[in-house]
Amino acid sequence: MTWRVTPLTLSLLTVTAWVLSLAVLTARPDLFVAVLPLALVLATLAVRPSAPDYSVMHRISGDRVFEGDTVTVTVEVTASTVVALLELYEPLAAGCVLVSGNHRAVMTLRPGQTASWSYQISYPVRGVYDLGTLLVRVRDRWSLRWQERRHVDHKRVRVHPRSAPLRGLPRPLRTQTSVGDYVSRAFGEGIEPGDIRQFAPGDRIRQVNWRASLRLGTLYVTQQHRERNADVVLMLDTMAQVGTASVTTLDVAVRAAASLATAYLARKDRVGLIVYGGVIDWVRPGSGRAHYERIADSLLRADVVFTYVTKDLKLVPPRVLPPHAFIVALTPLLDRRFTQAAVDLVARGFDVLVLVVSPVDLMRAGVGVSPIDQLACRLWTLERRARLDELRRHGLPVIDWNPADPLEAAIAGLDRRRHRAVPVR
Repeated sequence: MTWRVTPLTLSLLTVTAWVLSLAVLTARPDLFVAVLPLALVLATLAVRPSAPDYSVMHRISGDRVFEGDTVTVTVEVTASTVVALLELYEPLAAGCVLVSGNHRAVMTLRPGQTASWSYQISYPVRGVYDLGTLLVRVRDRWSLRWQERRHVDHKRVRVHPRSAPLRGLPRPLRTQTSVGDYVSRAFGEGIEPGDIRQFAPGDRIRQVNWRASLRLGTLYVTQQHRERNADVVLMLDTMAQVGTASVTTLDVAVRAAASLATAYLARKDRVGLIVYGGVIDWVRPGSGRAHYERIADSLLRADVVFTYVTKDLKLVPPRVLPPHAFIVALTPLLDRRFTQAAVDLVARGFDVLVLVVSPVDLMRAGVGVSPIDQLACRLWTLERRARLDELRRHGLPVIDWNPADPLEAAIAGLDRRRHRAVPVR
């Protein structure tokens, strides 16, 4: 890197030139004596300085965090030669909040000396953020010259949506033959006790109900209900969004999808994801902790991509939409193309539940309090009620969820209604 003169050097050169000019014009030797130390210092500009030798190490406390968690950034500088003055600055990405410390540091190092500083940042909104680009500026002993370098050590922080614990979940109408937490009416291997019948050849000894056998004088066995799991596919609407810069309907829907995915995976269900918007992305149904990481990575990248083209879900592979899958559609009902896609899934025989993220209250926080704005919100509420009734007429169970309320409270009532109306086979 080349050395450049600092603004201080330019000022000193200007002052020296003026003093020398005055000394010549007025024939005053005392001015020469006064400016001589300054001229000697500026004479060092003729000597080419040696480039300082140092190394920079950049570390972060974690590369996978949840929204609102704190990340500690540590920068360590080791000098091999004398570093008169070293300035370091790390730009922060948009949406990043500085919690404590400072992302700018100034230090002086001796040969072999190591210095470090750290600061804490947080990310209130999901996404993928880059760190590790440091702007390093070195000055000489008299701060007459400086050179700037860019130290790049890419660190990527993935901020996953924060999920809320859910105890009650909407139950699917159809289950799979794999072992899970849903009790089936069919008898077989399981832990849920059912009827009691007489012992028959082929029954296992551990199935014998000894209390009933002793009371009735002959062997009786206890039958168990089988446990089943389900294929759950979360379909996220990314056609449009509204809200403020800090929270939008898409951000709320992503957090709800993360909460549902965590809860269904904990019940041994196979969970998949379809991001329906300008670009269709999907994660095939699966289970396990590693599978949740795949779903979370897709959720944190979900964004609105505008398009005039209507996407056809028939292009989605069958392994992503199994025949007996339970589909939970999360939408703010801002684009009728997503509503039509949900209705088409019902026509194809899928079990579909629509979770509507109400955008009215989010918009109230961003608009004014004038009577016209409030009237517009009320008219929008009436229009949304008509669209919800239209979905219910198509046979779609609908949850109208206000993001200010807990998600568990919104789905608890529907869970009881679906469980009473249609028993799980």
